Amino acid sequence: MWTISKARNRKGFTLIELMIVIAIIIILAAIAIPNYLKMTERAKKARVASDFESLATALESYRTDWGSYPVATSAVKVNDSTAVLYQELTGISATTNTSTNTTATGEKGGIQYIKPATLDSMVDPFFPTDSYYYGSSDGTAWVLYCGYKGSAGSYTDYLYRTDSTTQLQESATAPAIP
Repeated sequence: MWTISKARNRKGFTLIELMIVIAIIIILAAIAIPNYLKMTERAKKARVASDFESLATALESYRTDWGSYPVATSAVKVNDSTAVLYQELTGISATTNTSTNTTATGEKGGIQYIKPATLDSMVDPFFPTDSYYYGSSDGTAWVLYCGYKGSAGSYTDYLYRTDSTTQLQESATAPAIP
């Protein structure tokens, strides 16, 4: 009798109970992990959209003042301080946006449309070692784009925005510079 009462007083989980708890945890993880991965992709896309919106606003302000967009016949990184886009939008070492030139409204150049630190921080969230790219062959239209791991899992997909679109677009090839 003493052994039976002793066994009843022991506290702990049986093997079956532990296996059930582990199975529940595995099921919850199987549900949560894909949702987490989709959430991080949506967050990265939202960051790209926000960065492109900031750049689009700066580019439109620049065009209003100077009559055209900065010309970059080949794609340039937006955070490259030697690139024409960076120089024109920050007013540093620019060729058009200089203190010797005046805007359409008569304002002296050297205007800072976007802060250098803001451009420096613009990196592709899908490829943090890379930047966004800008192109405008004649100053009448522009394209912004970045690499993107698309739904097929390919790193050769692109997210882009042009002067005539307000939403991000997806493409399997790099967009043409207008």
